[in-house]
Amino acid sequence: MASISDDRIYEQCCLEFRSINGFFWQIPLIMMTLNGGLWYSVASLTLDISAQRWILWFAAGANLVMIAGLWRLRNIMAGLLDRIRTFEGVSPKKGPQRLIQTLFSLLLGTAALGALLASCDPARHFPATVSQTKAGCGEAAKK
Repeated sequence: MASISDDRIYEQCCLEFRSINGFFWQIPLIMMTLNGGLWYSVASLTLDISAQRWILWFAAGANLVMIAGLWRLRNIMAGLLDRIRTFEGVSPKKGPQRLIQTLFSLLLGTAALGALLASCDPARHFPATVSQTKAGCGEAAKK
């Protein structure tokens, strides 16, 4: 069996790093789009409170899952970057290397927290979109 040259391994590591880096930068854009669509739905559609809560909980959960995804991708990227630098004969950099990852995580965490806080009382935050039946709040039973 023929061995694979170091140049070929280096090239594949660079290609894989480039591909994963693209995903890393796409996640925040995808999440902004998802958050915007979900919040727009909650704010503009006539939904009962329980539906608004479920949508907001989904938005919060999706943001938290994407934070985990960012960290996982960045860990894979760090391993690839170490291999690339080893092939290049360069020592790994010391110091903070995860500033963007941390900032993205803070933004997604803030979006998740905002969705959770809004889900506590959707009628207060989206008063014009709540239908006459306030499911789950006992209001329908009083009428």
